[in-house]
Amino acid sequence: MRFLLPTLALAAGLASAQAATPAPLNGIWKLTRLTGQVMSDLALPSVQLVIVGGQVRGDIGCGAYAGTIRASHNSLALQVAPLPPRPNERCLYAQSGPFHAALNASTGYLISSDTRQLVLFSKTTRLTFERIGYITPVKP
Repeated sequence: MRFLLPTLALAAGLASAQAATPAPLNGIWKLTRLTGQVMSDLALPSVQLVIVGGQVRGDIGCGAYAGTIRASHNSLALQVAPLPPRPNERCLYAQSGPFHAALNASTGYLISSDTRQLVLFSKTTRLTFERIGYITPVKP
């Protein structure tokens, strides 16, 4: 019995560490619409968002970004930052901008029943994504 209790506690800790985001959020998403006070859809380049477990990464135009996500019960916390460009590359989206701010300000999400559409929202912005791929997180 002494060995069973620590084993169960360790298993519970691993399960909670793995469950950083609900399974339907894991995947590859393409931004289809951005509404709110950030910028117009016409000014936004191609945007891709990849969610795997508690990690987020993606591309916006020529730039890339990465960060973390915590989600539960239709609320979420995102923290992303642009990644530095490659040497000898200039990219407007390699610096923090309105899109990064909109992601970081998102406090809630809705996902369609067929898990093909994802909406991230805050008080001022709504980002609508369409699923373009599936990802299954690796179990430790």
